[in-house]
Amino acid sequence: MDKETMRQSFNKFLKMYFDSCREVYEELDYKELTEKQFGYLRKIDDRGEITMGDLAEMFDLSKPTVTEMIRKFDDTGMIEKRRCDSDGRVFFISLTEKGKLLANTNKLESERAVEKIFDRLTEEERHTLKDIFDKFSKE
Repeated sequence: MDKETMRQSFNKFLKMYFDSCREVYEELDYKELTEKQFGYLRKIDDRGEITMGDLAEMFDLSKPTVTEMIRKFDDTGMIEKRRCDSDGRVFFISLTEKGKLLANTNKLESERAVEKIFDRLTEEERHTLKDIFDKFSKE
């Protein structure tokens, strides 16, 4: 087999994977989230609850930048804000179910692609593919 044939087959695999990603985003009804925004959502998800000041400090952002980002997340239903009982100027940010789903889309994307692999391959072929994938992690 030549490299061009392998490249074409690999591109078919990638298309299946990216189609799976697109399906996940369509189901979540959200199509425009930057890599940085994913990072913010993941950090909020990791912490469970975080203040806007802590978020600004973690990502070295200005408070107005974080305020604008949080407003966008709030407008799209990804976060919930709760005012601090002891200091009314402080808000705690946590993710809604939609926000949690978006924060973990990379897992959802790969789960969808694996479903397609399971639908199309025999048990023996799945073992072979797993062994091939494992070879790449040994570098």
